[in-house]
Amino acid sequence: MDVDAVPAALRERLGAEATGGLLQLLDQAQREGRADVIAACTERFERRVVEEVAAVRVQLAHVEGSLRQDMAKMEVGLRQDMAKMEAGLRQDMAAGRVELLKWCFLFWIGQVVAITGILGVMLRLFRP
Repeated sequence: MDVDAVPAALRERLGAEATGGLLQLLDQAQREGRADVIAACTERFERRVVEEVAAVRVQLAHVEGSLRQDMAKMEVGLRQDMAKMEAGLRQDMAAGRVELLKWCFLFWIGQVVAITGILGVMLRLFRP
């Protein structure tokens, strides 16, 4: 603070040395007051940050718990779906095997009939 900022009447009454001392006292009080305000604000800010972080952690714990539950439910559902699909696939494979065996037997029977026919014709041709 500048000496010219002090009103003239006060300067004359106190004198130059006392005015300077008064200004130093006011500057020091202002600095200390400012430091106290900054410290109080810092404490409030830090306390508020800690409270908010704690609240965020609690919310994250709740979200994590609900996600774990949802994932467990999804896992159970997926396992059930996979079991159903496996059963259906096994049935389709079994039906395919039956179908394959049926066509194999039909082919073999056709081959036996064809060979029997050819042998019958050859025997008739070669018999006197």
